[in-house]
Parts: sequence; C-alpha cells; structure tokens
Amino acid sequence: MATSPPKKLHLAAFIYSGQVSQVWRHPDFHAHDSLDVDYYISYAQLAEDAKFDTLFLADGASFPGGPLAKSFWSVSAFEPATLFSAIAARTQHIGLVYTASVSDNEPTHVARQIASLDHISHGRAGWNVVTTLGPGSRNLGVPFEENKDSGKKYARARAFLSAVQTLWDSFEDDALLRDKESGVFVDLEKVHAPNIDDGFYRIDQPLRVERPLQGYPVIAQAGTSPEGIAFGGSTADLIYVANYSIEDGQRTFRALKSAAVDAGRNPDHLIILTGVAVIWGETQEEAERRLQEVSSLWPIEIAIQNLGIDFGDADIDAPFPEEYDVGSNIKTGMSSKGRAAAIASFARANGLSIRQTAERCSIGLGHRPLVGTTQSIADDLQAWLEADATDGFAVIQPRLIDGLRDFNEHIIPELVRRGLFREEYEGKTLRDNLGVPRPENWYVLNRNQ
Repeated sequence: MATSPPKKLHLAAFIYSGQVSQVWRHPDFHAHDSLDVDYYISYAQLAEDAKFDTLFLADGASFPGGPLAKSFWSVSAFEPATLFSAIAARTQHIGLVYTASVSDNEPTHVARQIASLDHISHGRAGWNVVTTLGPGSRNLGVPFEENKDSGKKYARARAFLSAVQTLWDSFEDDALLRDKESGVFVDLEKVHAPNIDDGFYRIDQPLRVERPLQGYPVIAQAGTSPEGIAFGGSTADLIYVANYSIEDGQRTFRALKSAAVDAGRNPDHLIILTGVAVIWGETQEEAERRLQEVSSLWPIEIAIQNLGIDFGDADIDAPFPEEYDVGSNIKTGMSSKGRAAAIASFARANGLSIRQTAERCSIGLGHRPLVGTTQSIADDLQAWLEADATDGFAVIQPRLIDGLRDFNEHIIPELVRRGLFREEYEGKTLRDNLGVPRPENWYVLNRNQ
C-alpha cells in the first residue's frame, strides 16, 4: 500500500523593520540598517535563495512611547508598502506580506496600495489584517473604547476587509480590453461601483487599479482570541500564532481549522504559521552563548516591557505569577492576549522567574526561542509539523541577517534532506506557493449562480 508523501513546511522570514529590538547595539551589526534599503533587499534575496514562502513585515503607525523609547530601533522605519515595492523589483518568487491596521487606515487606501504591490511583484503581495489601536484611529473617528471591545473591533475588521475585497473586485478579470483598433480600453460593463454603507464605511467608487493578479492578495491575520479565531478561520489564508508547546499548538491548530470548516471552507486552505526565534550553533553550548550574547543587550526593563504583560509591583526575580494582565501599552506591539498566555504558560512550565522569562522571550518579540544545533532545530520543527501543531513557522532571527545566513546554510538543507521543505518554488504567485486557491470575482460568481 502506497504511503502518502510527508507534509512539507511553510516558512515565512520575519523582517524586523519597525520592531522593538536591541540588536542594533551589537558591535558586529550596523545601527543604520533600520533605514538601509540595501540591507532589506539583501535579506529578502537570502530568504528567496532558501525558498521561503514569504517575507513578513510587522508594522504599526504608533511612535514608541514612554521613557524607554530612546532605546528602540523602531523610532525610524520604512513605510512597508514602499519598502516592499523596492524589494519586489529585486526579487522574483518570495511573497511580500505586511501589516496594515484597520484602526489606522481607510479601506480605499489599503486596497489600492496592496493591489498595486501585487501587480508590481507579479502576484506576490499579502496583507496582515490587524486591529491594533494607533494614532490614526483618532483621525478616523475610532473610539478608544471600541478598540478595547473585542466584539466591536472585530466587527470593524470584518467590515474593513469586506470593503477592501469588494474594491479589489471592481474590475472583472477581463475588463481591460486595451483594443487599439477599436479604441476601447476598458469594458465599462465589467467595472463595478461598490455600494458600501454598513455603518463603518461608505464607498461608492470603483478602485483605480485593476483586479490584483492573485484575485485577492493573500490575507494574513494573527488573532487567537475566540473572536480572532472565528475571524481568521472564516477569512484568512495565513494565520500567525504564538505557541510555546506542541500541546498548545495542537489546541490552536484544531481551533483554527475547525473555525474554517464551520465557515464552509477547506481547512487545508488555511495555513497556520507559528512564530519561532531561532539561534543556531555548531554545538548547544555555542548556541546558548549566542543567545546570551543577544539577550545581554536588552536592559531588563525593556525586555520586560516587550513581553506586553503587566506585572505591577511584582518581584522580577520571583517565580512567574499565576495571575497576569495583558499590558495595555500597545506601543511595543506586544499586547496580544494569545501571546501573553503563551509566554505565561512557557514560563510556568519551565519554572522561570519574570527576569528569566524576559531575557529568553524578548529576543523573539515574545515568540518561542529555539536555540540549538542543526539536528535539534530540525527535529523540533519536524515534531511540530508531524504532530499537527502547525503548518509551518514564521522564523524570527534575533541575530538578524547573520542568523538568516545560519538558517539557510544549516537548517534548510537538513529540512530538504528530510523531505520536509521544497527544493524549488511550486508556482509564480504567493497563492501558488502556499497552495491556496485564487478567489473568483464576486460579481462574476453571483452572475453565474
């Protein structure tokens, strides 16, 4: 009896632009890299050489706040659509997924930016839909109280996403005739003005760019609250999650796949990527030394703030507390209930103090640290995949581009040798390489029914 081929990992390469990091203090790294486009192009090309599915750029509109802002790399960072347009011109295959919050933007602007990036990149764009409250919220009339209410903020997110996708469908795929002989550039019968008036947004003009090559650029999300799981399961192609144990990963995996089924979707068309911060060494001792080298750059107060958990007046050298609150300060980008719960579970399971937790977890923006050798790292990634705890990983590099080189040179070849990762890209678009279908135009779909 023939056996089915092993599952293959999906991998996203995390770019640190716009993030809280102290690695700029390392003597071997350049503090100016946060605004050096050539650095990001080199990073993207390295990830593409290794056949990563996509780049992922987390971003937020808020200026880092509080007295610790003077130490943050994120005070100066590229606007992501601009950066990825530059990267698109110097790459051919790798996906380009970036964050744009529904609380800081308007649907028409996001729709046009990402559709344009999809055309510029020949079908490699993606949008990470988040609900974080930032400075643009006030200008857009989003009440602070609304964004603290999960039900209301996800209602807004659904309305925003629906508006963007409706705008992407403004042009049917064959609407642009470009017929020189007749002089007809566009078939106006196949251009549709939206009729959006849902209490959140009012839009009645078609988008000023034809339908993206992927139909809809890939939709990514990161929420794992009950509301976030329902939202992601029904609408996302990619979900980024934070889990620190296979058991926690399995619970999240089952919940998200079930939410997709409940929404009438094929669960295989929802790709779950677990964040993991990888530090490689020839030996375990060398890997641990590299971890210490990076974590020692973090002043403890910054490391604790970056966990996004409010510890109040707790003794940081005491065992991790049984009770905790997700920090309300979103300027670190870390105030996620799901991520905070994962960190707390990891700390308690390993008997860590608050200080030890901060030292180990902050180097990966609150994601699970994976510190080891070629074999141990590959074994870990394989175990998660085969246990149905994830479909792949969002790989964070605490050592930045040097860490990516280590991953490419040592981990990727071992994953390929085990049959767990691709040797070549499967297709031309990000949807092709993820194995998720291209959506049909809504107007065509309803006309044919």
